[in-house]
Amino acid sequence: MSINKIVSGLVFTAAAASVLLGAGGCGHKTLKVATVNTERIIAENPKYMELKVVLADERKQLYSQIPTDVRKMSGAEKKALQEKLQKEAAERSKKFDKLYRDSISKLQEDIKGNAEAVCSDKKIDLVVVDTMNYPVVLYSSGDNITLDILLKMDSIKTESK
Repeated sequence: MSINKIVSGLVFTAAAASVLLGAGGCGHKTLKVATVNTERIIAENPKYMELKVVLADERKQLYSQIPTDVRKMSGAEKKALQEKLQKEAAERSKKFDKLYRDSISKLQEDIKGNAEAVCSDKKIDLVVVDTMNYPVVLYSSGDNITLDILLKMDSIKTESK
């Protein structure tokens, strides 16, 4: 078991315990718990899909600069081309990384806001992030609200058009 899974499990246990204790102790109130898969929300979000297209276009533009007859180039020409492409790739990567960070940051805010709205609608007390790479729930009888959040995010985009 990886250290990340252990830490995630401990964080979840501590959070659950504090919520239970804050609710007046065990047995007084049944918590309504839900899970959400943020990886799925990101993967299915149109803005994230656009980022993948932008990255693919950046790679295509970079690779298009490589001549088809590289084998006929001299060693010095190959080295100059390699240095030029590495410099350009670093510049493109820097720009893309900023775009990616900004987009993911905004997406995280959107997920949080929509999760809060779904929780309010469904009267959910606690949401646990449960993803393929970092599963924190071994068993959950709670609702999975991933689809609800995706639908809410989609409906907000549709309404704003």
